[in-house]
Amino acid sequence: MADAKKTENVHLRLTPDEFALLKEQSERTGRSMSDLIRAAWKRMKIVELPPADFSETVVQLRRIGSDLGQLNRAANAGEINIPEIKSVLSEIASIDKRLTKILSGGGL
Repeated sequence: MADAKKTENVHLRLTPDEFALLKEQSERTGRSMSDLIRAAWKRMKIVELPPADFSETVVQLRRIGSDLGQLNRAANAGEINIPEIKSVLSEIASIDKRLTKILSGGGL
């Protein structure tokens, strides 16, 4: 693929400082600015956007976690007896952390 003819163009906007840095790196390495950009792009970790309803799912999950937290406080106060609530809360917290990581681009 390196020998393929490059026929497509991309317009890129940079700040003056970014352009100066790219130009300096190009001169220091003897590589073209295009080559440096292509090399950096190929090394990038590409993170796909989550499904459209993903953010709403996270909001709903956090609401459920909040409700469970209130139940847990009531159980700890002896007002109600729900033996499995702590494991449910722990699982909700674990799911919330994974979803937040995905939303922030950290992947699964």
